[in-house]
Amino acid sequence: MANDNHANYARIGGFIILGIVLILVTLVWLGGAGGNKNEFYAETFFSNDVSGLDVGSAVNLRGVRVGSVKRISFIGAVYDVASHEDGRKIYVLLALDKRLFRVNHSENPEQTLERFVSRGLHATVSASGVTGLSHIELNFPKGKVPEEKIGWEKRRVTIPPAPSILQSAADSATQILDQINRMDLLAAWTNIVGTLENANSTLSSLGALLESNGGNVGEILDNLRETSASLRDFANDIKSNPSLLLRSNDPDRLPETR
Repeated sequence: MANDNHANYARIGGFIILGIVLILVTLVWLGGAGGNKNEFYAETFFSNDVSGLDVGSAVNLRGVRVGSVKRISFIGAVYDVASHEDGRKIYVLLALDKRLFRVNHSENPEQTLERFVSRGLHATVSASGVTGLSHIELNFPKGKVPEEKIGWEKRRVTIPPAPSILQSAADSATQILDQINRMDLLAAWTNIVGTLENANSTLSSLGALLESNGGNVGEILDNLRETSASLRDFANDIKSNPSLLLRSNDPDRLPETR
């Protein structure tokens, strides 16, 4: 009886150990080479902050999820860089699905991605709704994007960054505010007031001139009206008798003969 109980305990222990081994193998496969066999890595970087972006955030290509964020750090912590400015840029490692980058059999996924980059593919940090979370959006911007130089020896395909719509709007608003701050509004307002005062003074002077010479102005207008009437009568006479242009008066009539 004791031997039977000992055999049962041995079987139970064996099943437990086997189950633990199977679980460990599954976890290793999912988190190791087995789960990552369809992944390849690419990099991008940003000069601005990446608030809302975290490890595991989605990476979309034209709205389709093609991978996830694997690591977020600083360029200076990953690469040896010469300038302090490059070292402060944010480094983002992307884990992309190989199966979604198999466009043709003549190139591997890395070559396909490199070709996309040569055609203008850029990466932006985009907000995901109102949750405050962000994701990486890969797309081909229609407008011209200012290129950022890479001052380090990259190890993988590097997707250049592009400002998001919100970032572009914020930059434009900042530029407008800076221009307003640089404007001398007080001097501009002083010039406007001075111009209005000069115009008012000119109008006042003209009014005074008209008031002081009102009679003369009226006489001049009457003379102009008389001259115009005379010219109009002369034109009517010429129209009815053009010979007046050659003589000053009509010729005397000849005496009648009987």
